[in-house]
Amino acid sequence: MNSALLLAGDTPETPLVRPEPPVKNPEEKNKSSYLTLRNGNRFRLETQCLTLKEIFATLNLPYCRLVTLSACETGLVSSVSTDEYIGLASGFLYAGATNVVSSLWSVSDFSTAFLMIRFYENLKNENLSVSQALQAAQNWLRTINRADFLTWLKNDVKIAANIVNDLRIPLRRKFPNNPPFADPQYWAAFCAIGI
Repeated sequence: MNSALLLAGDTPETPLVRPEPPVKNPEEKNKSSYLTLRNGNRFRLETQCLTLKEIFATLNLPYCRLVTLSACETGLVSSVSTDEYIGLASGFLYAGATNVVSSLWSVSDFSTAFLMIRFYENLKNENLSVSQALQAAQNWLRTINRADFLTWLKNDVKIAANIVNDLRIPLRRKFPNNPPFADPQYWAAFCAIGI
């Protein structure tokens, strides 16, 4: 129930210092009170995060068609002592959302940004369900070659031509294959659940 989302508006202007209250069992206190990121930054669950406990207890989304959780590992689930699987996605479904898109492992910020742009384009411009729009976006990202990707950035996403030109070398270095995002690590982490 302490799975949590750190929302953009909840990040502090200055990094949080590690808490120093005297506790008898620091590991237990830290596990239940703080969300610790891989980089060591810690955030208070009660005041700086949206926890699964809060989603189940207070969130009401009866008119919500889609919740997209595009951050790393947002679709991971934990089995409890029953046959149920509990995770952030099931919390949003319980709160009333009809569809949730989430990721099953750590994802590339770069490729995920463009996958999500294409996913939302598909939802807006095509008559597709959420799962069909996600699948189409994944197939597109998996198969698009470098030249067509840069053209799409310039013409469809409307990124300035000079910025697109500046992306050519880093794109070739970080994603040397062509198509650059063919490897499943760039697109396969995302799944859609719902109705």
